[in-house]
Amino acid sequence: MTTKSDQLAPRRRPSQERSRDRVERILDATADLLGHTPVDKITTAAIAETAGVPIGSVYQYFPNKLAVLAELARRVMEEVDLKTASLIAEDFGVLPWDQAIDRAIDATMQGFQAQPGYLQLLLSIRPTPEFRTITDESNERVAAMLAFHPALQAVIPPERIQLVTRAAIQAVNSLQDWALSQDDPELTNRIIGEMKTLLKGYLSIYMDESSPYRS
Repeated sequence: MTTKSDQLAPRRRPSQERSRDRVERILDATADLLGHTPVDKITTAAIAETAGVPIGSVYQYFPNKLAVLAELARRVMEEVDLKTASLIAEDFGVLPWDQAIDRAIDATMQGFQAQPGYLQLLLSIRPTPEFRTITDESNERVAAMLAFHPALQAVIPPERIQLVTRAAIQAVNSLQDWALSQDDPELTNRIIGEMKTLLKGYLSIYMDESSPYRS
């Protein structure tokens, strides 16, 4: 039986370099269109024209426009997560854990804000099952990165650290979306500040020397 999630998944993953390049052109074209065109005005024909490929090439890899948007969201999240991971790795053993959290949040928000039309993309596919899968994958990646921080590993029991870091990432997700949806830069910065407060406040429960959860 075909599910709604299946209908949003790519038809197939390209295995050859030429095919991968074509898919990247399709995704690049979609990102470009999102920067200046409302989602409901974007068509697979427009994506194909902007990418400079036959429309059949779009349907060769994606069953519909929403599937293209979902795959673009996956690419954006993977790119932002990679940059955040690099930053967290640089901070290991260099910065106190709370400062590392601040820098990681700033890097994540800047990464999303730098993507043209990301807010349109977020709002258009947020209700879909495929988007939930993509965000879950991203949450797991970021939680795993955070779990490797020496300061957290030193105090949170190994059997609990994955749950703690995953809960922390889940907790700030709605604030992240809220911040990205604002037109007022001042309000955006205030929400980001609350994200940092929320995340550090939660983790500080484990970092406190009197915490019953410490190793």
